[in-house]
Amino acid sequence: MKTKKYILKGLATCLIAASLSACVDLEPKAMSFLTPENTFVDKAGLETMLRLCRKQMNFEWFGDAFNAGNCETYSVYEYAWSDLAVMGGPETKEIHNMVTQLTPTTNMYLHLRYWVFGWNGIKYANTVITRAPEADGMASEEDRNACLAEGYFHRAYWYYLLTNQFGDIPWINEEITGAKLDFNTVSRKTILANIKKDMEYAIQWLPKDVIRGAVSRAAGEHLLAKICLATGDFQQAVDATTRCINDYGLHLMTERFGINSDDKSKDVYNDLFQEENISLVENKEGIMIGQEIYGLDGCSSPSGSKRKRNFVPQWHAGSKVKTPDGKNGTTDSKGIYDGYEQLEELGRGLAKIRPTNYAQYELWKDCGDDMRHNSNNWFDKSRIKYNLPASKGGSSKYFGQPVDPAYCTDTMRCYFSFPIVKVLIDKDDPNAGGKVPVGGFTDQYIFRLAETYLNRAEAYWWLGKNDLATEDVNTIRRRVNAPELSSVTLEDILDERARELFLEDHRKSELTRIAFLKAEKGIDGYSLDNFSEKNWYYDRIMEKNNFFATEYYYSTNAFIMKPYHVLWPVPRNAIESNTQGRINQNYGYDGYEDNIPVEELEKRYNN
Repeated sequence: MKTKKYILKGLATCLIAASLSACVDLEPKAMSFLTPENTFVDKAGLETMLRLCRKQMNFEWFGDAFNAGNCETYSVYEYAWSDLAVMGGPETKEIHNMVTQLTPTTNMYLHLRYWVFGWNGIKYANTVITRAPEADGMASEEDRNACLAEGYFHRAYWYYLLTNQFGDIPWINEEITGAKLDFNTVSRKTILANIKKDMEYAIQWLPKDVIRGAVSRAAGEHLLAKICLATGDFQQAVDATTRCINDYGLHLMTERFGINSDDKSKDVYNDLFQEENISLVENKEGIMIGQEIYGLDGCSSPSGSKRKRNFVPQWHAGSKVKTPDGKNGTTDSKGIYDGYEQLEELGRGLAKIRPTNYAQYELWKDCGDDMRHNSNNWFDKSRIKYNLPASKGGSSKYFGQPVDPAYCTDTMRCYFSFPIVKVLIDKDDPNAGGKVPVGGFTDQYIFRLAETYLNRAEAYWWLGKNDLATEDVNTIRRRVNAPELSSVTLEDILDERARELFLEDHRKSELTRIAFLKAEKGIDGYSLDNFSEKNWYYDRIMEKNNFFATEYYYSTNAFIMKPYHVLWPVPRNAIESNTQGRINQNYGYDGYEDNIPVEELEKRYNN
């Protein structure tokens, strides 16, 4: 481990200046009893930082995605720039044309939050990684190694995402306690090799049994498998997923459980996502859980998940949703009235993202009795009704009848289908009961065993073991009564991920990971030599995302994507303020012309 760098007092100074930048916001407090030297000396002290690491992961999935200053639930960008969705709002607030709107000067706090939160997550993890070997108050070496292992886990989690979003980026492997202005870009391949090695160590020391919300050895196996998929070590991915499935007491939930288990109108898939069931000990499918229980100290979103606000259509915009007799058809007015029950159920949706035709229709073609698409778990847009009563200016003739889309002037934002179980979060919503609901409190699967099966299926597919890949996919499909497949392609596996893992998966990152693999292997004419000019990610978006493929015009501009958007721009201030090193820009963005070959920059790092 390299010597720590004490240059200038103040942790914030170091990376704010370098703008891996605005990511670092942890300034020393005037509380001497909580200084690092006094705090990170034993397991309890390091646990305070590990809890911060865990909370960092929750921010992806909770909070107001329309926050004007800092986008919360910023995982929306993993969907909006994928095959499953686009941004739902007008271009005055959202990015439609990625050529003109997604640039190195784009507001990172709104649209590139992963750059901010990723580096913070790495910073917190590196504090643990650096301090654990030095902590002289540890009760045992087992405790020390367990803390170190979880630190490696969190660092690997964020580097896995950042390398699939931004590609080549700096590698930081230690706590930095002073100003540092000499970061250098390191190749994605090198970083993946580093975090793979870290996770091979971590799975030896992460505890098998943990409280909900903490990191278990099974979670370590799951993350290691994802990294092995990225590095092309497919047999190791099979081995890690198999251990995760077989060795830690986990299994898919195939029988009814938890709250509502006696309600015969529901099903096991609905049980999986009931707010009270996610963290239940009897739920053996959850590998790692992000906990956001109402009243829990330190919630990432103290006012609730805001899932209804973020993911439900703007069905209530009565001036856009007209009745056939020309009256406003819907409302989000607070108060108890005939029609309020729809507002209480759906909330005041604003459609941060809008699903593609692939997500709404193609995925569910020939789905049979797939319970993920039944009325318990899927809200079909045909269920939206005119809820503005005549007493409030609505139509007495059409009140309570299904909305006729022919009279909706904005079906893009106001009229689409969505999954109930992950979106209509009612529990402890502070705005229910006559107010305007926006989405209550729930826990979140960070990792779930269903994904482990699909990760193994993909690894088997790459190894040419299609029979085993098919069996893993069918294991998921049997649980939800979906028709079994006779054989699977990579596209089938991706389809199943989309059905099963919406609002759990990092969709864009997984598509980019596969694009890198195809380029590295020279499959279908793809190559790393011109990766940002021709890649499978872009071709997949053009095939499946009808809005980008047709350059669909919404509001005052079109949805436009180019092949180089496979990687996102590095914020300009991160590059310009790093005055003693070189952080490269990605191809296609202003500043790329000043790049230094990453091979040369890696030599600087190694020296």
